[in-house]
Amino acid sequence: MKSISKAITDKAVWRYNNSKFHVQASESGMHADLYLNTDHIISDVLLVEKIVKSLFVKELKLKKIKPDWIMTYPPFGLAIAYALARESGAKFGYVDIENDACNFDIKRGQKVIIIGDDIYSGGSIKKTINILIKMHAKIESPLFTIGNFSGMKKLLGIEILSALSERGNLYSENDCPMCQSGSKAVLPRPHWNKLMKH
Repeated sequence: MKSISKAITDKAVWRYNNSKFHVQASESGMHADLYLNTDHIISDVLLVEKIVKSLFVKELKLKKIKPDWIMTYPPFGLAIAYALARESGAKFGYVDIENDACNFDIKRGQKVIIIGDDIYSGGSIKKTINILIKMHAKIESPLFTIGNFSGMKKLLGIEILSALSERGNLYSENDCPMCQSGSKAVLPRPHWNKLMKH
């Protein structure tokens, strides 16, 4: 487990350290002092396989959960959810959180495991859970993520299990101490090299 979290950190985690630049989340617009670039994780197929087999599949076996579906939300959770579906023998699907919909044929009472790339505020996973509850799916615990930066141990009463857990902070632009110290907010993925240099 320690080697996995170190591999994730070395490959894809940025932390604010009196840097010239800091992260502005593209979805919420909030400013963050910690960021996981999951593009760098999912592009490493062997690392995805290692995370899935040594952590997520192991947990399913430990809890004797045989899910019918592994569900996520696009785009960032797709690769890891597909890998878990393959390993667990479950079906793979995703929800459309923008339109509050799911176009997969999930039957009432079918067991669903939800997986995401990371949790900061938990908004995307909450929407995913609510869409699946409306379909009468049985949401199994835990939720799986690569990173959990929220400080939460549960989300909507469901336990969270992550490969990497660390507390990050989100700020509005007006309340951002990084901005106040002269650091400039940038979108993380297009400015990744700039963030990692400074």
